[in-house]
Amino acid sequence: MKEKLYPWRWAILIGMTVLLVSLQFSFIVPGGAALLVMQHYQCEPMMFSMIMSIPYFSGVLFCVAGGVLADRVGLGKVFAFAFVVSLLGALARCFSTDYWTLFASSFFMGMGVAALNANSAKLLRLWFPGTANSFAMGVYTAGMSGGAALAIWFGSRVTAIQDAWWFSFGLMAVGVVAWFAVYRKHPDGEHRSVEPVGQYLRVVVRNKQVWAIAIVAFLVFGMTNVNGSYMVAAVTTFMGDPSFTAIAGDMSTLNTVIACVASMTLPVVFAKLFKNMRAPFVICLLGTAICFALVFFLPFGPITWALFCIQPILMASVMPFTKMLPTLLPSVKPDHYGVVGGIQATFQNFGMFLIASYIISPLAIMATGVVDGVPYYQGVYVATAVLCVIGALSLFLFPNVRSSVARKIADETVVADIERTR
Repeated sequence: MKEKLYPWRWAILIGMTVLLVSLQFSFIVPGGAALLVMQHYQCEPMMFSMIMSIPYFSGVLFCVAGGVLADRVGLGKVFAFAFVVSLLGALARCFSTDYWTLFASSFFMGMGVAALNANSAKLLRLWFPGTANSFAMGVYTAGMSGGAALAIWFGSRVTAIQDAWWFSFGLMAVGVVAWFAVYRKHPDGEHRSVEPVGQYLRVVVRNKQVWAIAIVAFLVFGMTNVNGSYMVAAVTTFMGDPSFTAIAGDMSTLNTVIACVASMTLPVVFAKLFKNMRAPFVICLLGTAICFALVFFLPFGPITWALFCIQPILMASVMPFTKMLPTLLPSVKPDHYGVVGGIQATFQNFGMFLIASYIISPLAIMATGVVDGVPYYQGVYVATAVLCVIGALSLFLFPNVRSSVARKIADETVVADIERTR
């Protein structure tokens, strides 16, 4: 059956993207002002990276529940609760005077992204079936890069960290209001599950492919947090002069702007060029690994800028692919997209919380014997390159799925036609 497209889908897409931009800005703005934050709150790089990653831990605790609730009571109620809590967390951060208050308020800020990440595949599959889904998911994930680009540019120029906190709160308030202004229930319903929760959870958790795509999300999105956590401080240290922070911020901003554009365009191109997803996914991850492994071992200059321009083109392409996986698995029913997206988003957020601060940084310290300086950041980026290779290998844990929802729908139509003729 041909799925109907409604014009309001563009308002939904714009609203959720604007909201994601504002949320991501709030998470990443400390990265642009890394040295200022470390001085103001008296923390070293590893403690600072915990501030960068703690908002994503909210997703570890909330994503599955958010997906299950969306399948049962609807997307609107889940989003309303999560976005209000996130906004209150941003307000609390404005009044933080010590490290642990900053840490706690940043945790509550993560609730909004947890709800979006858990249900983005479900929401976009609902409003953007077929060929439009790749583009829509690309636009949505571009919000992560767009918010990060704005945050790093702004954060690297702010002179008082409280100014950054208040600006991000205002931006989040705009994003939340924009969402409530445009959100509508889909005219054809939301594919809510009528099965008992325990019954359909058993079906989902027994599906090995669901856990496989969750592992991919853990690795892919875990590595995306490395640039946000370390890039400005790493490039500034690499240049050897703290006064060059603004230049490092410009490089990081350019990196994220390129990622923003690439995440909107390349998934659509790849969906047309490749029938299945694995080949472009592997190419992009291995290319990213090469960029990360080399960048801080070569002299600073044009080659540094070039590598930090190539890397986001490759990495940004895999982000929409990863978020689309719940709707591309042949073994997942539309009624279960919320809980499957919740499981995947839990691992995604766990990766963004855990990998940069608690895996890569300790490994870099262990390998180099230092907690700062160029050798430390070399260790961080080499470890991230290894993670990219592991991410490429993880794609062989599940079948080589179609590269777009349109191709999956075509396959399902063929199967349905065969069943009817029997």
